Amino acid sequence: MTAPRNILIDTDVGGDIDDALALALALNSPEVNVVGVTTNYLANAWRTDLTRELLAVYGRSDIEVAMGAEKPLLGWWDDNHTPPEKPISRGADGRLLPCACDYIVEKAETVEDLTIVAIGPMTSVGLAFAKAPHIAKRVKVVLMGGQTNKAFPEWNIQCDPEAAAIVFDSGAPITMVGLDVTTRCTFTQEDIARIKAADNPRTRHLSGMMDAFLEKFRFLPVLHDPLALSALIWDDLMTFEDKRIRVETTGKYTRGVTMDDSWGHTEKNARVAVAVKAEEFKERLLGRLLGGWNREENQ
Repeated sequence: MTAPRNILIDTDVGGDIDDALALALALNSPEVNVVGVTTNYLANAWRTDLTRELLAVYGRSDIEVAMGAEKPLLGWWDDNHTPPEKPISRGADGRLLPCACDYIVEKAETVEDLTIVAIGPMTSVGLAFAKAPHIAKRVKVVLMGGQTNKAFPEWNIQCDPEAAAIVFDSGAPITMVGLDVTTRCTFTQEDIARIKAADNPRTRHLSGMMDAFLEKFRFLPVLHDPLALSALIWDDLMTFEDKRIRVETTGKYTRGVTMDDSWGHTEKNARVAVAVKAEEFKERLLGRLLGGWNREENQ
């Protein structure tokens, strides 16, 4: 069996349910080894607490969680979101953890063959590449963000276009999974019912998070983040094309748009998902969420 890929997940878990589903998929998949999780964007203590709660349910309280950037590098910010004081982030052993930016740099320098799975705004990852550009030669990046079939800014990129531009320009090998494919993958009420029917501690926890999401947002979960993560687990579900992606940072109406700038350029900077076997992906995802995988029992 091939050794699992070492991954660090950077997430804005706590809003949309897809971040939690991606974390659950990673923890249920022997193909990847989660070496750490960083929370990002409005990364107050509650995002860290949500992550730790989920890790505990999956028996992985050993995985460190570090808090990242509260606000974007530039652009509009609602000061009401700013916490009154710095939240304290401690690891399972009680020691203080560095900020997510420093944590990402540390893991990039010490963990072999690391892949950063960026499933939120890119602020902390962008800061890490800005602080330590040399890590681009040591890591790969899989990100959920952007799209190329419309001049429409996707959330993760729009929240911090400057940070996203740093990531795309870093020179690191990038796999981009954007709205071109993720919007084709959606849970139905029947899928949610299947998860609830499994009725074990893991699925009960996910069901509770999904109920809260449905009550707040009133639409069915779109599987953005688990699809991005699946690029590291199954290599037959998506079709990719090499492209030269640029992030618009100054446009009056197009700030945050990811533009395919491939024409006339031989150098590409991203492997971009352009097609997906949506139903096959969803069934495999459900299989992992329902069936689970116990790391300790399989060591």
